Order: sequence, then C-alpha cells, then structure tokens
Amino acid sequence: MAALKRNLIFVLAAIITGLVSIAFGIGVVRATALFQNVTAQRGWIVFLLCPAGLALIVYLTRQVFPGAQGSGIPQAMAGLQMQDSADVDSVLSLRIAVGKFLLTLIGFATGASIGKEGPTVQIGCAAMNICGRMGLERTHALQRLLILAGGAAGITCAFNAPVAGIVFAIEEMARSFDDRQVRSIILAAFASGITLLFVLGYQPYFGFSHAVLRLDWIWLLIPVCAVIGGLAGGLFAQILVTPWKFLPGTVNRLAQKRPVVFAAFCGLVLAAIGYASHGMVFDASYANARDAMVSGVLPPVDFGPLKFLATLVSYLSGIPGGIFAPSLAVGVGVGTAFVHLLPGLPVAGFAMVGMAGYFAGVVQSPLTAAVIVIEMTSDPSMSVPVGIAAILGTMASRLVCKEPVYHAMSHQFLRVVENRPMPKPNTVEPAPAAEH
Repeated sequence: MAALKRNLIFVLAAIITGLVSIAFGIGVVRATALFQNVTAQRGWIVFLLCPAGLALIVYLTRQVFPGAQGSGIPQAMAGLQMQDSADVDSVLSLRIAVGKFLLTLIGFATGASIGKEGPTVQIGCAAMNICGRMGLERTHALQRLLILAGGAAGITCAFNAPVAGIVFAIEEMARSFDDRQVRSIILAAFASGITLLFVLGYQPYFGFSHAVLRLDWIWLLIPVCAVIGGLAGGLFAQILVTPWKFLPGTVNRLAQKRPVVFAAFCGLVLAAIGYASHGMVFDASYANARDAMVSGVLPPVDFGPLKFLATLVSYLSGIPGGIFAPSLAVGVGVGTAFVHLLPGLPVAGFAMVGMAGYFAGVVQSPLTAAVIVIEMTSDPSMSVPVGIAAILGTMASRLVCKEPVYHAMSHQFLRVVENRPMPKPNTVEPAPAAEH
C-alpha cells in the first residue's frame, strides 16, 4: 500500500506539472508575441524595453521573490544534496515556483534570450516536493526521488520529450543508475507526457525534420563542427561559472553593489545585440532554429555568435530563465556556419550536428544532448551523426570547462545558502551566477 500511495502521489504531481507547463508554455508564446508586436514597427524601442525589463525583473527577484533568479536546474540539483527538508522546502517552494513562472514570462515579454525549460524543471520539482508532503514520511531518499522525478517531468513538459526527460534526470541530475529511482523517474516522465499528449496532442518541439547526411566526404566535417561547437559551449559554461574572470573590474563592482543598475546595463547591451541581428536573437529564437532544421532555411552567418552574446548577457544580468533553448539555437548557428562556408551542404543536417555539439559542450551530458536533439526533431535517421557530435562536443568542452555547468552552479548555490565565502572578493555577486 505504501508503494501504491507513493506512486499515486508521483503521478498526481507529474500531472500537475504537465498542466502548469501547458499554461507556462502558452504564456511564453504570448509573451514572445507581445514583444514582437511591440517592437515590429518600432525597433528603437528595444533600447528602452530591454533595460527597463531586466532591471524590473532583478528588482522583483530580490525584493519579492528572492531565490527565483537563474535557471532553476542548479537549485533542484542543490536540493538533491540537502539533508534538511526545511532547506529543500525553501528552495522548491510554492512562492519560488510562482515567482519563477511570472518573472520568466516578463523576461520573454522584454526580449531576454532565455528558455522555459530550467524554470519548468524547478516548478516540476516544487510540485513533486509539495505533493510529497501528502502523508508520506519525509526521508532523504524520498526527497531525492521526488526531485529527480520532478526534473524528469520538467524536461518532458518543456520539450514534449519524455525520453529526454528520463535521460536528463539519470545522466545529469542523479549521475547514477538506481533501479528504484529509475522506475519513479519513468513514471513521472510518462505521466506528465501523457498529460501533454491529451491536451496538446503529439507534436515534436521543433516539428518533423527530414534531415539526412549522405555517406560521403561531408562526414569529415562532422567532427570539426562538433569540436568547434563543444569548445564554444565550454567557453559559455565557463563564463557563467566564473564571470569575474572575464569581466572588467568596474563591471564586476557594479554587479556586486548595484545589481538593478547592472541588469539595466545588461539590458542595454542586449538591445544593441538584438538590434544588430534585426531581432533574431531576442527570446529563445525558437522560430529560427525550427526553420533551419525543419525547412532548411539558412540563418545569417552571424546568428550563432550574436545569439551566444545575447544569451550570455541575459544570464549574467541575474534574471530567471533556462539555458537549454538558447543553447540549442546557438548550436544551430554553429552548424549552419559551415553551410555558409561550403554552399550546398544540407542545412538541416548540419543544424542538428551543430546543435548537438554545442549543447553537449554547455551541459557536458552527451546522452542527454543526443536524445533531446533526436526526440525534438523526430528524426532517428540522424542518430549516428548527432551521437558522434554530442560525444566529441563533450570531450572538447572539458578542455575549456573542467566541471559541468549545472554541477558547478549547484555547488555555488549551496555555498551561498550555507553563507560560505566565495573565492573571489570584489567580483560579480556570486548568488546570481550560481543560480543560472
């Protein structure tokens, strides 16, 4: 009976996560559309909207929803290491979930280069944690199980990809294979996935791709594309983990002493990057990535570098938001750059290879990267080149960033929670960086 009760609670929490995710996804679409409509005929307005929006979000985060900044995945992973249930409740609370929901929507409405998946994971873990109080004995083992199941449900809901959700929870969050954990993770992922299926129907995140890479000399470019993507992803991760090493001292001091002003400054830089890209790098750049992989539409050659910078600036500002979706878009830019160099290469195929290499470089989880790219495009014919790119991208990334980004950030977050001093004085305030 105890096992049945636990499983029913897991299913209930996964269904709640699915329903909240649907509402969140609708909100993201509408917030993105609102930003596009406001800026369509008045491109200059981004120089007001982006600084004001990012500054407002950071102010609300600090004054109303402290702890809601950043991705949400490092907070969930930090919760796996917390022994005290009260500490977990403070990180995965209803207040944090509500703040994450609302503030992320404001971020999309003001053009921030962010994704919805990190907040969805934290919301899913919060739902699991809250439902886990319903008559279950709170143990550390159960607490871990709830968080892992919430992470699987969150990725499933964010990308309509239950297999990717399962793999992410096992490879990235748990870093181990335990039979009991896996059963609970699978249960949560498929319960949330079925919820999405009933409400929205089946539709891969990026649509149905028909990319094919013929077996000839172009396969020699796959390792090159993967390594370049992995190095770029590793650099992105390293900057997020140790921003004080890359920013001038004046900027570091501004971030530490005047975080709201610093967020406005980041918004101004974001506006300039977005304006230079003709609006392509604002928000998650979902349409650009989808068009490249599904329709073979070639984005501009500077799309990848500008998206890289826009995402970096958005996260250093300290606002909530995920890094999955923007990283996928940057990867598309990396892959399609080869098509600009060698016209005639298949756009969709190299978009997927670049995506796998760069994303694997950011998270250093090759299995998750490969599965998520294949599942989001429903294109199993690309499994081999995507898998190769994910492995090589991870290996290249480790030359630049020694520790996986989410693990490094979760450790930083734990140090902040425990009031431990950070290693660098007079630098970018550690809390926001740790929570991305």
